[in-house]
Amino acid sequence: MKPVDLQFVKHILSEIDPSLDGSQQNEAYNAALTVFSAIVCGPDPRGLAAFTGLPIEVVATIRERMIRAELWTELDVNCDHWFVAEDVVSSTAFWVDVLVAEGLLVRNWDEAEGDYRYCDSAYATANAKSETVN
Repeated sequence: MKPVDLQFVKHILSEIDPSLDGSQQNEAYNAALTVFSAIVCGPDPRGLAAFTGLPIEVVATIRERMIRAELWTELDVNCDHWFVAEDVVSSTAFWVDVLVAEGLLVRNWDEAEGDYRYCDSAYATANAKSETVN
């Protein structure tokens, strides 16, 4: 089996979304690269920064968001929900995780539903502030 390196990860990202060719590294690209690379390296910020070539501050911020969302732990990465069948990845599930990594979505456990709920981070922040005021 061929070892997974950064070029392989970048190739897979460009297959998922051809606009992610890496020539314009922006927040979305950095988040996608980090989220996908974590499958290879785990959630350690130093390892991810070394693997991706991204600044450790960027990787650490993404890591914090992913841990807060309970998608990652200190030691492990959860991507099982990406797979809809063996070797078939739901691009929607992947991109939702990337939006969490970017800080655009928040993922919280909904006790009433017994499942996770995603919402716009601006709404979640405003909702959290109104709950603390009451």
